[in-house]
Amino acid sequence: MKRIYTLLNCLLIVGVTFAQPSATGNRSDAVKIKLANGQKILIESSNDIQASLTMGMELTSSSATVNSLEVKNTSPNNYTIGNALTKMKVNMNMMGQSNTYNSDNKQGNNEEMAKIFDEKMNKQIDVLVDNKTGTTITEKKKVKKANEIEDGDPTAGLMKMFADNSDEAIVAGAFEVVPAGKSVGDSWADTTSGKDMKMIRTNTLKSINGNEGVIQSVIVSTGTNKLNFQEMEFEVKSETKSNVEIVMDITTGLVKKRTNVADITGSIQMMGQDMPISAKATTTSIYK
Repeated sequence: MKRIYTLLNCLLIVGVTFAQPSATGNRSDAVKIKLANGQKILIESSNDIQASLTMGMELTSSSATVNSLEVKNTSPNNYTIGNALTKMKVNMNMMGQSNTYNSDNKQGNNEEMAKIFDEKMNKQIDVLVDNKTGTTITEKKKVKKANEIEDGDPTAGLMKMFADNSDEAIVAGAFEVVPAGKSVGDSWADTTSGKDMKMIRTNTLKSINGNEGVIQSVIVSTGTNKLNFQEMEFEVKSETKSNVEIVMDITTGLVKKRTNVADITGSIQMMGQDMPISAKATTTSIYK
């Protein structure tokens, strides 16, 4: 049972770290994102989580990551951008026990966390970005059948929840566009819906100073995910309310800083029982 909770905690870290809300919606009238071939963007992110799990268990964690983006190709309508996670450091404490992961110093890393994070390090993944909206253009991917997932891999079910969009979310988070004609104080909204999730985002242009703009976003997302682990099925239901402040260059669409404070509530259904979970996560990303 302890191992299961360790994996669920890793799931929480993966979800908050990689599945950050990003801009969506049809904003074809906005200023285009301006990038050059070979341009590189470094993303330095920090994340703090305080979570209350079932049976009175408390989880605290802090993490720091570095991602490197590279513009590999430009076209009239989109950019191909490579994303690689180059550094990651996590400190997690649960039930008085501390678990760590450090990509630069792997001695002493928690075994289950290493299985999840090691395979993601320094692997560049290409993402296609629409230069009018900053949103990613997702290609259809082959879905593994149940018998194709190795029974001995305890992280396969966990990563399935986030692997399809983690790289896209990180890349999309580096860009933001303001619809043409919007003035300070104006708001606009967009909605994203999927098979197991829905996200409503309301944006307000708070200020403009020269080329620098500040957008305040309120995001409400709900989702239901299922995963299997050692012949046990888990259903995770969650509602996340996020307050996001974005500092960006309104002439290029490049984000300078993104701060996200998220309150998460939900439940994990395991062995026929619903166990409540709640968490607060604060994420700050600097783009260089």
